[in-house]
Amino acid sequence: MNYRTERLPIVTLSIIGINTLVYLVTLICSLNTGGESNLWVFNHLWLIPSQPVWWTYFTSMFVHAGIFHLLGNMIYLFLFGCCVEDLIGRLRFAAYYLASGIISAFAYIAFIPEHFASAIPEGGASGAITACLGMYLLLRASADIEFKYFVWLFFIYMRAGEFEVPAWVAITFWFLKDLLWMVLGYYLRLTGGGTAFGAHVGGFLAGLGLVAAYKWIGRRYEPAAESEPEASDPEPVRLAPEPIRVTMPLRPAAVPTETPTIFLHDGTQQTGPFTLSQIEAMLRSGEASTEMQYWCEGLDSWQSVTELSGSTGG
Repeated sequence: MNYRTERLPIVTLSIIGINTLVYLVTLICSLNTGGESNLWVFNHLWLIPSQPVWWTYFTSMFVHAGIFHLLGNMIYLFLFGCCVEDLIGRLRFAAYYLASGIISAFAYIAFIPEHFASAIPEGGASGAITACLGMYLLLRASADIEFKYFVWLFFIYMRAGEFEVPAWVAITFWFLKDLLWMVLGYYLRLTGGGTAFGAHVGGFLAGLGLVAAYKWIGRRYEPAAESEPEASDPEPVRLAPEPIRVTMPLRPAAVPTETPTIFLHDGTQQTGPFTLSQIEAMLRSGEASTEMQYWCEGLDSWQSVTELSGSTGG
């Protein structure tokens, strides 16, 4: 993912643990009962559109049909969930994940031919996980995703390598592929089992919308801090270099006592750590944009760098 988290992704790892635990418990029960417990699991934990029970919209996010179903989902959750959790904060990520999973269940029902008349159980974490892809797309659209491949043909031909693709290209291609299969399934009235492409599409759009709202609300309150200097006469800004040159020699004496603890993120990559003095100088010189976000120990999520400039601007 070309991204290094600064905090332990507790929420993502906990969700992976819950999914794995649920699968192992249901597997053990199935082996001990000769498969009879599977009927109880389908009726009480999976979502059955024709017999919906409110808690199954939640529990269906934590059940899986087999080991490969589980492993595939957990790999994607680990790759994208860790990054998104680090960027938006643990509590917000947990809320967005669960909300997207529930929305994806309703989207699945809406995009199957039989709607609420379907008796086919639906389950799996993929709806909520695809929401992580939608969130990641808005948070790091221009970042590169690294792919590794291995080709093996009966000892005649073997080759391994890697390549990078921009996140917006890889994720958009994946979404359009699932959207195509969802539309075909609806118009061809495919009512059998298989992949719930409607849940994928619904979850992806839910994650996209939640992060879009999160970013819009954040930017709505940022201009208040930035507009104050602009509202006053701009002349003092042009006259500022002389006072700055006078006071700059005083800063080196304080630099050794500062510990670099602040990380910056420009929407594509993160840099740091920096000291507060370094960030102030970067903002004055234009090397750092006011659109950047910052994080340091003690914060639950990334914050606007304007908060740093505003707190020290006096």
